[in-house]
Amino acid sequence: MLELKPCVNMKMITKACKKCGKLPDASFYLYLATDKEEELASCLFEVSGDSVTALLYECLDDADYWLFDGLLRSGFNYAFEQGITTGRIPETFRVQNHRLFSKLNYPITPAFDITNFFSKYKNCK
Repeated sequence: MLELKPCVNMKMITKACKKCGKLPDASFYLYLATDKEEELASCLFEVSGDSVTALLYECLDDADYWLFDGLLRSGFNYAFEQGITTGRIPETFRVQNHRLFSKLNYPITPAFDITNFFSKYKNCK
């Protein structure tokens, strides 16, 4: 069964941070998609002040935009539950995942209000 869940395992976060050229600390978290303990995909997020930024997405099936959408939404919702109000999707992240974003109805601006994101931007087109 597919499960989307936050991961604060520093070993896993460190590995993802290194791929982004970041130094890991408590401001990073991963959101994971697993099926029977098999990791299908992950998304690295960084919290800074009142915003959270999506940094790195990795997946076994890089064409699965439903999984991509689910991890991003879950990761932003997790941050929102922690009191974070602004989501960020940097241009570099959009370029790296342009095929997946082409299937989604996401805000064009790099920064957005997370509450409005969930009410205004529904998932796949």
